Amino acid sequence: MSPPIRNVVMALLAVLLITSTEADVQIPRTKRVRITNSLASHVDMKVHCKSGAHDLGKQIVRPTESYEFRFKTNFLGTTLFFCSFQWGNEFHSFDVYKNGRDDCSKCFWTIVEKGPCLYGVQGVCHEWNKN
Repeated sequence: MSPPIRNVVMALLAVLLITSTEADVQIPRTKRVRITNSLASHVDMKVHCKSGAHDLGKQIVRPTESYEFRFKTNFLGTTLFFCSFQWGNEFHSFDVYKNGRDDCSKCFWTIVEKGPCLYGVQGVCHEWNKN
């Protein structure tokens, strides 16, 4: 790499470092979300996940099976993925990844009637979003 190009690259890296510490700009990181159907009623669960930029479409998750997706967080630290869950006459939604709340690279959710639990029903359980 020639000295002028190297100087430009170093200057850009310095600006990025300074900006990231002052404006809470974040380096994008790969995250993995897994959603497991653990409904006690042993029925299929319809799942529809999306973010502000991506719609992952509708999925059917059979009892004890999982649906999984990966994504990269954004530079601004505002990444949010939310899903709707439907089975029988039940319809709920939940933020399966929320920057600032979730510090997981592998966010594994177990879905039960009461709500989603991070890392299984013995993990951290949440209430459904208020619709």
